[in-house]
Amino acid sequence: MRYHRLEPLILVLGTLGFPGTALSQSVSFQRDVLPILSDRCFMCHGPDEKARLSKLRLDREESALRTVNPVIVRGRSGDSELIARITARDARRLMPPADSHLTLTAAEVRTLERWIDAGAPWDRHWAFEAPARPVPPAVAAGAWPRNDLDRFVRARLERDGRRPSPPADKASLLRRVTLDLTGLPPTLGELDAFLGDSTEDAYERAVDRLLDSPRYGERMAWEWLDAARYADTDGFQADPTRTMWPWREWLIRALNHNLPFDQFTVEMLAGDLLPNATQEQIVASGFNRNHMYNGEGGRIPEETRVENVFDRTETTATVWLGLTVTCARCHDHKYDPITQKEYYGLYAFFNQTSESGAGGQGKARPRLRYHPQAQRKRLIRIKREVDQVTRRMRAPDDRTDRAQREWEQETAARLRSSGADLSLVTLEPWHQLGPLGAPGGVAGKTFATDYGPERGVNLARTFEDGRIAWKPAPKLEDGETHALPQRVGATYLYRVLTATSARSVDISLGSDDGIRVWLNGKQVLSKNANRGVAPDQERVQLQLVKGRNELLLKIVNTGGAAGVYFRKADESVGGVPGPIARALLEAPENRNPGQTELLLAYHRERHSPPWRAAKRQLAKLEAERSKLEKGVAQVMVMDSLPEKRRRTTQVLQRGSYDQKREVVTESTPGFLPPLPPGKRPDRLTLARWLVDDANPLTARVTVNRYWQMFFGRGLVETIEDFGQQGSPPSHPELLDWLATTFVRSGWDVKALHKLIVMSATYRQSSRAPRAAYMADPNNVLLARGPRFRLPSWMLRDQALALGKLLVERIGGPSVKPYQPAGVWAEATFGKIRYRADTGDAVHRRSLYVFWRRIVGPTMFFDTGKRQACVVRQVRTNSPLHALTTLNETAFVEAARFLAMRTMREGGNDARTRIAWTFRLATSRQPSDAELDLLVSRWRSTRDRYKANPQDAARLLAVGDASRDTTLDAVEHAAYTVICSILLNLDEVLSKP
Repeated sequence: MRYHRLEPLILVLGTLGFPGTALSQSVSFQRDVLPILSDRCFMCHGPDEKARLSKLRLDREESALRTVNPVIVRGRSGDSELIARITARDARRLMPPADSHLTLTAAEVRTLERWIDAGAPWDRHWAFEAPARPVPPAVAAGAWPRNDLDRFVRARLERDGRRPSPPADKASLLRRVTLDLTGLPPTLGELDAFLGDSTEDAYERAVDRLLDSPRYGERMAWEWLDAARYADTDGFQADPTRTMWPWREWLIRALNHNLPFDQFTVEMLAGDLLPNATQEQIVASGFNRNHMYNGEGGRIPEETRVENVFDRTETTATVWLGLTVTCARCHDHKYDPITQKEYYGLYAFFNQTSESGAGGQGKARPRLRYHPQAQRKRLIRIKREVDQVTRRMRAPDDRTDRAQREWEQETAARLRSSGADLSLVTLEPWHQLGPLGAPGGVAGKTFATDYGPERGVNLARTFEDGRIAWKPAPKLEDGETHALPQRVGATYLYRVLTATSARSVDISLGSDDGIRVWLNGKQVLSKNANRGVAPDQERVQLQLVKGRNELLLKIVNTGGAAGVYFRKADESVGGVPGPIARALLEAPENRNPGQTELLLAYHRERHSPPWRAAKRQLAKLEAERSKLEKGVAQVMVMDSLPEKRRRTTQVLQRGSYDQKREVVTESTPGFLPPLPPGKRPDRLTLARWLVDDANPLTARVTVNRYWQMFFGRGLVETIEDFGQQGSPPSHPELLDWLATTFVRSGWDVKALHKLIVMSATYRQSSRAPRAAYMADPNNVLLARGPRFRLPSWMLRDQALALGKLLVERIGGPSVKPYQPAGVWAEATFGKIRYRADTGDAVHRRSLYVFWRRIVGPTMFFDTGKRQACVVRQVRTNSPLHALTTLNETAFVEAARFLAMRTMREGGNDARTRIAWTFRLATSRQPSDAELDLLVSRWRSTRDRYKANPQDAARLLAVGDASRDTTLDAVEHAAYTVICSILLNLDEVLSKP
């Protein structure tokens, strides 16, 4: 899309009435000419070699100004073919051609003529040159600037004949900065303290307090969740759940601790490659596993893997370089100097993970077992206690040890004289097949379906057109529950048991869901169940024949998780367990350490009460450890293939995974600074290159994105595109000064935020005369403070906070607050149904709301879909959002709890109470007229509910949180209506 390039020209033309505007100055190639060439010419005469016509490049000086048949003759626009073509009357010669639907205005033609007549000075695109640190300009109003940032803004205003707005009042300023830095409104206590503080540094201390608040990290995380395409599911039709909240937790912690942005970048892009990487640094690398994952049946794993690498490449380019590189998957970029080969050079950095494209189901490898900090500390303490108890259990005990030696001698002699068969049944490792899909996709048919193994196992046989085969499964250890692939269908497990004589053996089984068992072709168990796997759900006695015995298990999965458990009971020989008997018949000096330990435990279990007490303590500790380990999150992270398994990266023709062409190695675009020389570069090299001082883009792109957060739009409006199709900066010197300041500060994000909010520019009143709004509706010149509608997620948090419902606990798994019934079911053909949480979970911050990719949370409007990287903020203007803030359960519940606060804390009469609540919601006192209107509405509403108490009861029953029944229900309902009105005031819905 190219329409966004018109706005800078409109802005230039729209300022003709002011002195010092762009067209009254000399023509700038960067500001005036390059946007025209890029928008109208580069499609056919730009970087894309395959689309280029007439062998003419207008993105390169040496081509456009070539000595042979030049299209631009310096100093002579009348002799330049470029001007002749764009002004031609003959449609056959006119450029751009009519079928392109692109035209040039008379003003644009004149701009090109003036540029050529001035000698056609040519320089590179501004964003591709390293920012030079500009000197803050001198300004006429020397007292206005509060820091050097303001000098750039004031200089632009003075150049355009404008004046800044006066400072915002203290209450509005505190509300603005509190919302910006924490995402929540100020409390009345904070407001009163600030208004009562007349010291010169009162505002700075308020800013420092907000920057130190744990709410800061939560507020700053939202834009990163959009950029990282964070969600709690994989996406696509099945949309299975994944566990990525530990990455979100790392993000909040990093932001609160003010991790320098260069280190922040390194950990997110390559934390797993750092020397002695910590668990947190490995989790941080999950940034590039937050993408969607196609685990649908019938997909090609390699195609899925390649799509994931595309996503990582393009997300990294957008977030750190501000470049749109996607089109270079298939061909050279049509507007920016990025060739297809260079795209795959970037792609190569992300092409070396062990991810295969197979599996999925929310747990695609590579993964990390994540222990939260408190859990890790407890596990360390448990290990210490286990070691202490174990040492105590193994400590010598003269009397018990003497009795054990006597028992060993007597029992060994008896076993030798009895001639008992001491051989045990041997179990070969498992082989696994499947899962094989449900017949016709109907899960209910799987249990009874004969897939073939039921009639005999042939380990060489394949299924489903050769895609599924028997494979060894050495990790399926006995005595433990094991997860199986989550495909709806059947998984088979097969092993051989060898016995030296015919005998019976007891086994214990567990399954998720149903299970069937065959021994030597005869079915010995059939349990059609719908359950989760657990130990000892079924017990079976197997009658083994002498020699080889074949055991086959069929595990049926009807949906969701799948799993299996298997354990063989100990065999008894001569009245003692088989392993004990074998150990006893070994001479003491020939026993291995395991046998010695086994005999000690067996004897002390029966003859030592202290040992039994220690064993109980040990079992308790092990149970706690097991519970903690089972509850551990499996987080998707990045890793790197070992050198001998590295993939060869090749250019993919038209971006198709199976159309491999030229071999490429890890590299960066040639128009940017080179990578450091030395060893073969990897993701860690790339991450450090991105935050190297020489990189012209990263610092600019980052400060621009933060500027957007505070002012509603970036200094470069096209947040995601700093290339030649992007908008030019409104304040180029300010952008470069901010970028260099950011780098000089050690990439200190909080220092950058403080610099912005401490500025006079930020602290201006957002009120301005109508004429000023009409002249600059988007506040490009920054002549007033930033005022715009709060995002939908912040409005929900604000309502919860005002009602004192907000649960301020940080981190943890995602939660499911109120949502209309049936939304998930409708989007998933009835397969997934939404079940709202209860208790505190429904009142967590919006940051923690469970995000299903195929249908996001219904209370959020115009937020990122979390299916791809999004860095440009969009403010909703949907009328439907008003219906939500008036009627959605969370907002009505917040209104009734705000009403409870009104009645408890606001005073003793309606006027006092409503004034108190108005100030709580808006941070200002209401006018008499406003108060009269609200009190009148409250009285009429109270009278209506007095006549219809059942309506009041229904209103007060909205939401799960119980109300204070000591409060009068009719008055409470009337105050709830008033509070709902206040929550929907424009100044409550907007940043002041």
